[in-house]
Amino acid sequence: MQMVKAGDAVGKIRTFLKEVSVEFKKVVWPDKKFIFSATIIVLVIVFASAFYVMLIDLGFEKLFKFMSLLFKGSV
Repeated sequence: MQMVKAGDAVGKIRTFLKEVSVEFKKVVWPDKKFIFSATIIVLVIVFASAFYVMLIDLGFEKLFKFMSLLFKGSV
């Protein structure tokens, strides 16, 4: 196992942060219109999924209530 000197580690961290800064300048960030439309799409999908799960849950609730009434005396 090699020992890393403190000065060498600090230099590597400094180099890494400089390279990160250079790479961030190359990134093409999305505009506000795209972010807004993507957010709306995500929210619609989330609410539609929640509504679907709610309907499935309601259906199972009704089914189990019916089954409990149906088989109440047989157990």
